[in-house]
Amino acid sequence: MEIHAYDADYTSADHAAFMDSLGWDETTELSGNGMLRTGIKCAYSEWLKRAGRFADVVRFYDHWGYFMDPQPGAPDFSAQVWPLPEALHETSFVGQQAVEWLTRYDAPLPYFLHVGFAGPHSPIEPLPRLRDRYRDAPETPPWNNADPTDWLPDGRRGYRAMITEIDEWVGRIRDAVEARGELGNTVFVYTADHGEMAGDHGAFQKTCFYEGAMRVPLLAAGPGIAAGQESDALVELIDLGKTLCELCGVAPHALDQGRSLVPVLSGETVQHRDTVYAAMGCDRMLFDGEWKLMWGDPRSDTRKLGRLHLDKPVNIAPSPPRLYNLREDPHETRDLADDPAHRDILARMLQKLLARINENTQAQPNRSRGEYRPVQG
Repeated sequence: MEIHAYDADYTSADHAAFMDSLGWDETTELSGNGMLRTGIKCAYSEWLKRAGRFADVVRFYDHWGYFMDPQPGAPDFSAQVWPLPEALHETSFVGQQAVEWLTRYDAPLPYFLHVGFAGPHSPIEPLPRLRDRYRDAPETPPWNNADPTDWLPDGRRGYRAMITEIDEWVGRIRDAVEARGELGNTVFVYTADHGEMAGDHGAFQKTCFYEGAMRVPLLAAGPGIAAGQESDALVELIDLGKTLCELCGVAPHALDQGRSLVPVLSGETVQHRDTVYAAMGCDRMLFDGEWKLMWGDPRSDTRKLGRLHLDKPVNIAPSPPRLYNLREDPHETRDLADDPAHRDILARMLQKLLARINENTQAQPNRSRGEYRPVQG
């Protein structure tokens, strides 16, 4: 699979065959977040080229200094208003593609439509009319950041404006489903793959286990889902597969390690998981509803990225553990891992973490990747 590769081609026949092997009947992919400026070919870049506006968009993205770029530039969380027509904006492109697909789909079969907006994400590029909506709004300060930069409040406002743009398109997609006469038998799920630190703890983007990066929205509506309820149940994104399968009457994949959320969504129960688990590189995180154990910090790996995004080998020792009580310290300002009074809690959380690691370890089917050739010395 190609992820953030400088010369990736999401429009190629080989990539289409790969996506077909995963079960997708039709795909329209984009690189996301201005990555098209590195040479990636995707549906968005080729559409811009046909419209004669590719160079304009790349010129706009050149204002920022990306983590892969050798030249300095503006911090990618400092807001810069989108200077081109709204229709050329990446979020608009994704939303319009979804609406048009719903308009033309005429097969006599149910469908699964996955709409992946790259935003809200740095670089911060709000539409002017939405940036104006938040221009004079008071902005909350970041958590555990005693000396935020001057541009941070404006960047956070721009991030809110980017969320608002996506909300508008979600509404248009919902309207397109209603126009098809399918609103009553369609399941909607709204979520994200990660959050945004937005200056909390002096950090930006993701690649850590703090709440700003870890906690994401999960909204669901449709048949089998009780309306108007809120839940504090511990949930993982891996649970969505079995959830959607059960709601749609489809058997889940045999290797799916998730747990269906239908009992929670239907109002049958308020309990789901005992712990929430996450992993990145060498590092692990576990949260049990009160205590959070961070066994390592992905940001401690400061080795320079290679040709691909996140292509560093996983071969460094994890950083020291951290322990937080989120009920008493929701902003994660007091690390209790070295506190003798919390030694037993640290040991108990480590036991829970090891149990989840063991639970998540299972045999995978052997898939040949071609002839094995050992490295020659």
